[in-house]
Amino acid sequence: MLSNCNGTLMYSSESKVVRNDAFLSKLEKKLITLSEKYGLGEILFIERNPTNNNSFNAFIIQAPEEWSNRRIFDVWDYISDEVHIFAKDEGIECLAEICSVIVSNGYEV
Repeated sequence: MLSNCNGTLMYSSESKVVRNDAFLSKLEKKLITLSEKYGLGEILFIERNPTNNNSFNAFIIQAPEEWSNRRIFDVWDYISDEVHIFAKDEGIECLAEICSVIVSNGYEV
């Protein structure tokens, strides 16, 4: 677990915020499925830092270290589409108001 001004970074399975929120728990399961589908890695979570107005809850799907930015962006397009459809099916019109979803090879716990 790492902390900084944006919040605490951890594996999503360790987050009390994710476990205690029905939508975030469902979204985590969806992201695990998408990660497996597209050959990605662990799902991380950054909990919003309540003392920093610029921080936010965010899921981070770890991409393999050797992936290029182009490959990450290509996979992100598919994941983004599927996540937004999932959110709408759950009655969430604006996912950004709840959390962000990121695909990156730049985060480690």
